[in-house]
Amino acid sequence: MTGFTFDTNAPAQVKGLGGYTVDPIFTVGETIGNYTPVGILDGIGAYSLNDTTVRLLVVNEVRPTDGYKYTLANGTQLAGARTNFFDVDKRTFKITDAGLAYDTIINRAGEVVDSPSDLDFNGLNRFCSAGLFEANQFGAGIGLADRIFFSGEEDFASGGTMYAQDPSTKTLWALPALGRATFETVTELNTGTTDKVAFLIADDNRGASLKLYVGDKNAKGDGSFLDRNGLGQGKLYAWVADDPNVADDVIEADASQFAGTGSSLNGKFVEIPYFNAALAGTEGYDALGYVTYAKQNEIDGALGAYNFQRLEDQATNPADGTQAVFLSTGVSGTADQWGTTNILDVDFGGIATGNITASIKIIYDGDDADKKDFGLRNPDNLDWADNGKIYIQEDRAFSSASGIFGGTSGKDASAFVIDPAAADPAATLKRVYEVDRTALPAGQTDPLATDLGNWETSGILDISNLFGAKSGELFIFDVQAHSVRDGSIITATNIDSDGNGIATRQENLVEGGQLAFLIAPNANLVQSTTLVGGATTGSDTVEAGITTGFSGVNDIVFTGAGNDVVDSQFGGVLASGNRIDTGSGADTITISNNDRAFGGSGDDEFFAQGVSGFRISGGAGDDTFFVADSSNGRVLGGAGDDKIYISGNLGGGNLLSGGAGADQFWIFGGEAPASANTVTDFVSGTDVIGFQGASFGFADLVRTGNTIAFGGKTIATFTGVDTASLTAANFAFV
Repeated sequence: MTGFTFDTNAPAQVKGLGGYTVDPIFTVGETIGNYTPVGILDGIGAYSLNDTTVRLLVVNEVRPTDGYKYTLANGTQLAGARTNFFDVDKRTFKITDAGLAYDTIINRAGEVVDSPSDLDFNGLNRFCSAGLFEANQFGAGIGLADRIFFSGEEDFASGGTMYAQDPSTKTLWALPALGRATFETVTELNTGTTDKVAFLIADDNRGASLKLYVGDKNAKGDGSFLDRNGLGQGKLYAWVADDPNVADDVIEADASQFAGTGSSLNGKFVEIPYFNAALAGTEGYDALGYVTYAKQNEIDGALGAYNFQRLEDQATNPADGTQAVFLSTGVSGTADQWGTTNILDVDFGGIATGNITASIKIIYDGDDADKKDFGLRNPDNLDWADNGKIYIQEDRAFSSASGIFGGTSGKDASAFVIDPAAADPAATLKRVYEVDRTALPAGQTDPLATDLGNWETSGILDISNLFGAKSGELFIFDVQAHSVRDGSIITATNIDSDGNGIATRQENLVEGGQLAFLIAPNANLVQSTTLVGGATTGSDTVEAGITTGFSGVNDIVFTGAGNDVVDSQFGGVLASGNRIDTGSGADTITISNNDRAFGGSGDDEFFAQGVSGFRISGGAGDDTFFVADSSNGRVLGGAGDDKIYISGNLGGGNLLSGGAGADQFWIFGGEAPASANTVTDFVSGTDVIGFQGASFGFADLVRTGNTIAFGGKTIATFTGVDTASLTAANFAFV
């Protein structure tokens, strides 16, 4: 799908607070081109697809039997969790393409999935949070060898599998080497070595350990995707609160022994013996030789692993790859009901011998007496942004019937920002948004609108740098509107997969939700519109990226009288969508994609180099237009004797109008355009058709109907003109 832009028609399902604003770009129930994404959007990854496009990878947290079936490259059809891509224009924040992000799945046995039975749950099961990590993100040869998007299955009973997607091949790989877990997510840590990778694993179950996978890069030397990235063979560890510096250290077991904002514990990662090929298929081991989830948890207990209450999202410190923030969302009725936000600091100095130590500090404990319902509640998803701040989203851990979540504060699910570098991080906590239960698309309803915490938000990710902004200015996130289950959630696809005559939400989009931008207060986004003015009189020079306030993206420029120079192309690859009026005078204007420029009175010059979708108008005066390798634009000469020069072999499809006066249409500049341009108002005997750098003459032209061609290629068409009637006097060759 190309050639279109998409933006949601629905209102924002989140209210920005404290100067933060929300800009939704997609709402569940809408179709983008010919693709209709399923609901329960969750984890997000992002990367630059090209100079003007960011690709968002967004997973769905749906059960393996839910959601309409999608089709892999080999024809296999699967319901269940999946990964979608959304391509977003960096200049406009609009979606330009969307679809399924992979077309091939490799299962735990290393086989291409060609039947639902090749997967543990006959489909992928509840992809939760996610993370995209670039190759060599910690330095040359340190970390992954490829860009990889990770998301895992959140199954509480038998444990799910972590998956790694290779965006370059659209292949999704199962990762049995990362063990079993009720996977929330993983985050990559810096081992400081070129032969090992490390991933912190969040297990979103009650009483689960914090795990660490250390993988051996190129262990087999076969060059395969898993092997070169260290994802095919490694060791699995669990964190034990056993201070290696204290001989008789008391080993804390859970939050009843470790709690309170500012508290810290030293510990170490202890190896879990989780793989034995010789025991494959025996009790406690799967067909590959990996321990089952139950067996793995049994080993955890024997090791004395610390038990967290539902480990949720985590993220690596962008300034220190050996540190990460992770969340325990809390469980009602335990010592950790409201959840904690924790900083992990790992020492990989002894990684070669498996001696990996790590400390944990609680920077925010929601169970503190002064916090609870009036603070950060049940933290669920987060991002450690490049500006050093941590952004955290809530997900209610209390039952709906209890009325505890929001019962005192009256606040619905929200998101917060906290500064981990502050002397007292908890004191910096600030709410940045709250869900808005009244914001529903037409036809969708929320029968539980007073049930605070029923909706949640997820997937928050700092994407500022990808869109040309400063860190911490622009985020992407999604909304899970759990109680919205009707209207276009069913009718958008209206599939009755079991043939019983009733299309259900489970057979279609499952639940409502939204994908949206979060914009920080005082963000100086290049995509924002700025009015840039010149002096009332005199000559002005206005250049994108140089002149204050002029980014060259969606700006308005008015210079007034004088011989002015305006250049929007200086804004770089994102430059586009400007509105330029130079008033009277002999002005020089260089435009970008989708610019609209008016020269006003005077003999103006316009330059359009490698741009498209533009409209340039000379107004009164003898104006000159240079259009090189540009396409799908409009050139309007206006009153006066104007000259329009077309050059390059990449452009075409432009509409050329000279307006009143004796105009010159130089339709060939040394080589033919990729597609014909159209002259809309040629007047024989007044205007001239010109050819520059041509090795041929009038007699070599093929003039048929309203077209002029040479060498089998149409150069231009002429509205209302029978080109066969033209004579050599109508042409100029130089």
